[in-house]
Amino acid sequence: MDEFDLDTMNYALFSLETLTNVLFIFVVGVLFYVCIYQKSLHANFRATLFLAACGHLGGSVHRIILVSIRIVSIGKRDTPIVGQLYLLQITALYIAMFGWLFVIVERAIATVYSSKYEKHFAGFGVPAILCGIVLTMSALFLCISIFHLFAYFDFFFLGLQIVVVLVCFVAVSIMLVYNSSAYRSRHDSMLQLADRYQLDENVRVAKYLMPVAVNEVLVKFVYISLLAYSVFFTDIPLGHDTTHLSHAYDLLFAYQRMFFGLALTLRSDKFGRYKQREKRRVAAMMDDRVAASSSYFTDLKTMWA
Repeated sequence: MDEFDLDTMNYALFSLETLTNVLFIFVVGVLFYVCIYQKSLHANFRATLFLAACGHLGGSVHRIILVSIRIVSIGKRDTPIVGQLYLLQITALYIAMFGWLFVIVERAIATVYSSKYEKHFAGFGVPAILCGIVLTMSALFLCISIFHLFAYFDFFFLGLQIVVVLVCFVAVSIMLVYNSSAYRSRHDSMLQLADRYQLDENVRVAKYLMPVAVNEVLVKFVYISLLAYSVFFTDIPLGHDTTHLSHAYDLLFAYQRMFFGLALTLRSDKFGRYKQREKRRVAAMMDDRVAASSSYFTDLKTMWA
């Protein structure tokens, strides 16, 4: 049985990762609420975003279970259940990646068919098709992984991840610039209200997604750097690192999931309206206190006049 000693640093890093993953479960619960109830986002977009969030949730659950097993098993890396959890890991990974890809694909379709999007792409059919494609592609890649249908598939998938991340970042950037320019030019030409709203939605959603798109690129860059360090500066084969460096990968992906959840939750209209209500409530309380204080001192002046 492949084992490794757990020292104080291992326990500390495992605890930090687990805490991040547990907190992410609560964050993604709020994100699910946003996906279901925030009507200012298009239903097609919310459906694909929900699916991508499910993939990240599966990744967090997998790591929580796996870390718990490794601590309880005193460092054993290959207990029987670990092999079974591998299916959950790669399934969540595929759904998260393809879900994010089709979040961008849906926005690209909305940009191309801006004036016709609401009319021709409304209803339950389009989100069902988009989610069906994501699940089908995830199932296909899962079968390839399980049955080892292609040699060097792991390297192919790593390259595919890099391509997807870069394409999504470039696509979001182009959509933001194009829709902003189109909105300004068509606003001056007395655009119809429905078309103006669609362009406004395209701009808002592109700005909404941009932080996540940038972070995905940064995370992938750090991941490739860690892989390069392992290959060129250590003699440990990839996937068999029992040093503290292995925690860097796990913490990196935990951070990636947490950023995904927090960025899309804190920048949502639901959370924005909540913050505005809190600001108005605090402002009202301060006004009441100022008014009460002013009245108190006015009464004192009147009494001693």
